[in-house]
Amino acid sequence: MTHPFYIPTQLTALLLLSFSLVAPLSAVAATQWQTISPNVQFLEQQRALRFYDSNQVLIEGDKCALMFDASGDFAAVEATVKQLKSTLKTPLCYLIASHFHDDHLLGMAILQHHFPDAQLIVHQQLATEFSQLQQTYTNKLDSYEKSIELSLQRLAQQPEAQQQHWQNKLNLAKQRLFRWRQYQLQPPQTYVVDSLTIELGNYPVTINAHQAHTNGDLTLSAENHRILVGADVVDWLPYPGHGNFNNWLQILTQLHSDQRIKIILPGHGSVLKRDDLQQPLNFLHAIQQHATNYPEQDLVQLQQSFNQQFAKDYQVDEIARKAYPLFLEAGLKQVKQSK
Repeated sequence: MTHPFYIPTQLTALLLLSFSLVAPLSAVAATQWQTISPNVQFLEQQRALRFYDSNQVLIEGDKCALMFDASGDFAAVEATVKQLKSTLKTPLCYLIASHFHDDHLLGMAILQHHFPDAQLIVHQQLATEFSQLQQTYTNKLDSYEKSIELSLQRLAQQPEAQQQHWQNKLNLAKQRLFRWRQYQLQPPQTYVVDSLTIELGNYPVTINAHQAHTNGDLTLSAENHRILVGADVVDWLPYPGHGNFNNWLQILTQLHSDQRIKIILPGHGSVLKRDDLQQPLNFLHAIQQHATNYPEQDLVQLQQSFNQQFAKDYQVDEIARKAYPLFLEAGLKQVKQSK
């Protein structure tokens, strides 16, 4: 199994690497904590990074708390740790990684260091291949180190009045990198084959296993299915580069028709309603049908001939204008390769 960044590394590096390394904790703490119910907090990633880093969900019962996913920005995870230690009323008993993508999983190394008693839960498929992920974590830190070295080389080009300011930032970056090098991504203690119900203390949650967005996805249902923590399976603009289209469409169709669901917490973007699932359903179905109907076209031709209404729907700001064509290309490529 390969573990690429959520989207091409170049864009991720531009948006995340330098920010994570040099930004103060007050800046990386820009994640919005939203109260969904008395037991559920939604940590929504700032809008400018909504396609490049993930949301998280904190659920707390009377006896235990659970954190669903971890940001790919390690400094942001440290800010979350600080918040958790000051606000949690119960032990953090469980960590859940929704799937293998870097922006949902690698930050678990920081959470595991600060909450060593928390059990990591993953999909069975991910559990069988988990040993590879420590190398992925190390590779990301190597990228950080290269970013620091490049910044040091450019430091002399800065105006003299600003050099001390940037030197201080780079010193902070080196301290963070040294600290993160000491951490290890610990293997999961529990894996989910089909479904698993956990009691947090007068607050049961059910974790469900799927093969949709990737070959090892987890979602979570709470409050008698009223709240769905759907991760990237339910994103408004889904990334289909590793998806099983048939399974994914089937799951989204089932969720879209489940009238018990009132609130959906996606892996990227803002809170959704059940009816909002029609948009990713339409998009994924259109990608599958288009690539299937025109097998003679290459990727460039398929993109050019794809229904332009989706570009109008999705490209609502600058960051979406960059993400949408990459996501579309990845989905068309996945369908062609899956035949």
